[in-house]
Amino acid sequence: MFDLLDTVLPTEGRYCIIGIGKYTDQRFADTREEAEELIQEFVGKKWETYFGCAKFGPLDNRTHDNALYFRALWMDIDCGPTKGVPNEKGKVEGYLDQETGLAELKKFCKAVGLPQPILINSGNGIHAYWVFDRTLDRKEWTPLAKRLKGLCKEHGLIVDDKVFEASRVLRPMNSANFKSDPPKPVEIWNENTQVLSYEQM
Repeated sequence: MFDLLDTVLPTEGRYCIIGIGKYTDQRFADTREEAEELIQEFVGKKWETYFGCAKFGPLDNRTHDNALYFRALWMDIDCGPTKGVPNEKGKVEGYLDQETGLAELKKFCKAVGLPQPILINSGNGIHAYWVFDRTLDRKEWTPLAKRLKGLCKEHGLIVDDKVFEASRVLRPMNSANFKSDPPKPVEIWNENTQVLSYEQM
C-alpha cells in the first residue's frame, strides 16, 4: 500500500506533524509509527492536519535552519471558485477547479521536461511531488526549489508561492480537509513517478 510520507521523506531526521483546530499543535516524532499516531489524533479531533515536507533536526521548531533533510520537490496548486478569479488585490491565486489545475500542471511538466509527479487530491487543491533517489541537504535542495519556483513564473503556472520554502507543510493522506462541508478526504491520484537523481533534476 502506498505510503506518502515514506516515499517523499528521507530516513534521516525527525517528522513534524501539525494540527490546527482550536489552537495550533505542532509536534515532532522520531518514527513513522509515532507520526501516524499524531496524524490520526488530529484527524480524530477534526483538525486540519499537515506534515513537514522536509525532516528536521534535534530542535523542537519548524524553522528554516532546522529543516535539514530532503527527498523531494513539491508544489501546491490551489483550486476553487474563489481561486480562479482575481482577489481584492487583483491577483488570481489558482484555478477554478481541479480539472483545470491538473491540465495546466501536465502542460507545465511537458514544457520543462519534468516527469509526471506523485499527485495528491488535497480536498480542494492539488499537491505534486518529484522524488529523489537519495537524501539532499538544504544547500543542495534550495537552488532546485528556487529554480522550480522560477519556472512556474516563466511558464505561467499558478502555484502557492510560499510552497517552495524548506519548512513547508502539506496535507498527509488518511486525513481530511475540514474547511469543506462535508469534509473532503485527502487522497492519492497518482503514486507512480520516475525517481530522479540530483543530476537529472
